[in-house]
Amino acid sequence: MRCHGLIAVLFLGIASLMPAAASGISMYNIEGYAAASVTGGGYLAESDPKYRRVTTPAGFIAALRAARTSSSTPVKVIEIANDLDMGWNEVDDAARADGLLRQNKTPKKHPALIASGVSLLDVTNFNGLTIYSRNGAVLRHVELNIKSGTNLVLRNLRFDELWEWDEGTRGDYDSNDWDFVTLGDGGGVTSGIWIDHCSFSKAYDGVLDIKKGANNITVSWIETLPPASGPGSFVARQFDYLEANRAANAMYDFLRGFFTRQQIIDISLPQKKGHLIGSNDLEGISSYTVTLHHNHYRDLQDRMPRLRGGDVHAYNLYVDSSNARIMKAVRDAVVQANPALRSKVEGSSSTYKFDVVLNGSVSTEGGAVQVERSLFWGVFTPLRNNQTDPDDSRYTGAIRAFGVRHVLFASDINYMPASSQQATFVDRGIVWASWEGNSGAAGSTLGPTQAAQAPFVWRNGVPSYPMTLHGIDELGNLRAWMGAGKVSMTAQQWMRVVN
Repeated sequence: MRCHGLIAVLFLGIASLMPAAASGISMYNIEGYAAASVTGGGYLAESDPKYRRVTTPAGFIAALRAARTSSSTPVKVIEIANDLDMGWNEVDDAARADGLLRQNKTPKKHPALIASGVSLLDVTNFNGLTIYSRNGAVLRHVELNIKSGTNLVLRNLRFDELWEWDEGTRGDYDSNDWDFVTLGDGGGVTSGIWIDHCSFSKAYDGVLDIKKGANNITVSWIETLPPASGPGSFVARQFDYLEANRAANAMYDFLRGFFTRQQIIDISLPQKKGHLIGSNDLEGISSYTVTLHHNHYRDLQDRMPRLRGGDVHAYNLYVDSSNARIMKAVRDAVVQANPALRSKVEGSSSTYKFDVVLNGSVSTEGGAVQVERSLFWGVFTPLRNNQTDPDDSRYTGAIRAFGVRHVLFASDINYMPASSQQATFVDRGIVWASWEGNSGAAGSTLGPTQAAQAPFVWRNGVPSYPMTLHGIDELGNLRAWMGAGKVSMTAQQWMRVVN
């Protein structure tokens, strides 16, 4: 059956009628690996001394200080009431008082970040803590380093302005190492974390990374999305600087000989990395247990997630990299038409890294990833099992999918042969084709194909928690509630993990 026009819109679940919010606050109850042990700080009245409502960076850090288990009466709930600019040069001395907030790597190219500085905030030594916002407050210019603690809830927050153009490593983005949120880095046991209804813009490195064996983690109802890029925006200010200083920025100046400023912006906007689970190559930790569900990944290029050992259960992911696929086509056309450009940006020994990668979920180094009822639109390889050395089985993981839809250009026959195209439709003037089913089915375009497939074995026992599983055609509507500031709930409902 082939679909066109309005039928194609319905095919992707993007109907005009949205389900009423009243259709279920309980739909946002905690699920997944975190559900067995995470309560956060529970429900507290604002008058309770264990409840802090903060409006400044210094107030937020003071509340985190008071939330540590060494406090006589630890703070259990922190409400962030408004946007916080937390760059190292933006905060006052009170915010820097005891080292919870530290100076992060120094910005090199973005004038706004050079002015604000970038900070690293340790959220540490907690046991039962909720950090939330009622209105989807924004944290800017800061990385949260959550470590050495257990039973944490992080809900309804936005993270923004942590990216700059990379001349230093020529587009590899291997210098600044700014992630919006890192779990378990540089600390003791980090266990029992629920990150829910948060929004992440473009970061220099990863969106949310999980390290050092952190376990019992659920990441739900989040969104990643490209930042605004219009006049005066954070992105525009970066490119204003590059345009005014082309002679001092060799990579940008070279690319501008072939691309317009707007083309470079559009090709650069898709976020490069999502979730890295595992600190180092062959670290051997298999205790990671992570659930990803009801997440909207828009124009994310890779790592949904990338797992190094342990278990990931993913369901109801809405991966819409369709615009990233279109921008890759724009990029490739310019590259192919210009041999001098092609010699610099193509191949393993290229001088500059300027491309759009279209990967999905990745299992490596003995990990196990299972993906259910999800959409991968514009992604070349929804499932990968090796990203280092396909000839070395130590770098291969197990990955499988059930009831997953894959959508690509109908012309992408290297990834979706004509014989596998079950339906076609037109969107934005492009003919798209789809395949849907299980990864092991005949004609599957999901993968993995990078290395010999490893037997699928859950490393920490079969996931047995209850879950809310929607059909793929429902996900287009449900996007309206993925991310911060999308759901109207009372403070009591945000604090409770079950409503």
